[in-house]
Amino acid sequence: MLKAAVIGCGGIAGAHVPGWQAVRAAGAAEIVALCDTSDECLTRLAESLGNPDLPRYHDWQQLLAEQELDAVDICLPHHLHAPAILDAAARGVAVLCEKPLCMSLAEAEQISGAVKQHGITLMCAHNQLFFPAIRHLRDEIEKGTIGEVQQVVSADCFRTQRTREEWGWRADLKTAGGGVLIDTGYHPTYRLLHMAGSEPVAVTAMMQNYHAPIEGEDTAHVLVRFANQALGEIHTSWAFPMAVGAWQVSVFGSEGALFGRGNDFLHKPYHGEATQLSLESANGFAEEIKHFVDCLATGATPIQTEVDGINVLKLILGAYEAVRTGQTVTF
Repeated sequence: MLKAAVIGCGGIAGAHVPGWQAVRAAGAAEIVALCDTSDECLTRLAESLGNPDLPRYHDWQQLLAEQELDAVDICLPHHLHAPAILDAAARGVAVLCEKPLCMSLAEAEQISGAVKQHGITLMCAHNQLFFPAIRHLRDEIEKGTIGEVQQVVSADCFRTQRTREEWGWRADLKTAGGGVLIDTGYHPTYRLLHMAGSEPVAVTAMMQNYHAPIEGEDTAHVLVRFANQALGEIHTSWAFPMAVGAWQVSVFGSEGALFGRGNDFLHKPYHGEATQLSLESANGFAEEIKHFVDCLATGATPIQTEVDGINVLKLILGAYEAVRTGQTVTF
């Protein structure tokens, strides 16, 4: 059974619990230690995992030195992702890292080099790629159901009611790296790239803060041009909700359109009757952890590696640069 540790036991780590419980029940992997600076977070996650006696650490370097690990699940604040990844890689430990991969292209280059140097597996925790509607959309695109992809619109929007104190490290640009775009907006960004099937060549954006008591933006609109001349749009907000649900992907091709939201899928050909499906629900976090463990056991390449995480980061940082300069950024 593979041995793993969770580094960072705050809110998002709790969402990973069902996945780790499932792989433990299957005899594939288990959490053997936890790390966080908060004793409260350590206790809560240990209890959620059903093992209150798990070894606990306040320093991930001590954890890595004392535990024989196959993998770590990094659920830290954004600014700590890169140093934790580099320390794990140096010890030959595989990494599952929450979004974003890191906060700068300099950090991304270090991570890429460390992965190659130490030969580890790194998977980006892009959980929404495991949503049934997203999987079905991608399958239909690959089958050529809508012909050539010409436009992708990817949205993730909801209204929050947090106080400045409740935002914690996310309220500070130094620790968050930005506002909604590098956080919740990371989801519609990797979905956009996953569906487009082409390299982005230009990006422009507009952002604003309307509601959230944070230093960064709470609303972002991003426009992307791809090498194959397809266009992309990213809409993300912590100020304004969507009419239904919190996310949606729309893919328009030369022969028709595909729409995904929640467990719902719609194929609307330009000539012919539309097809609507209600897909069986799945826990994206649990599915991503099962996939990560399967890849470690079989030697397969994860669905999204550091290469994909860096591509997402480049697009997001390009959007921030476009806002800063008022110019379209080209790649």
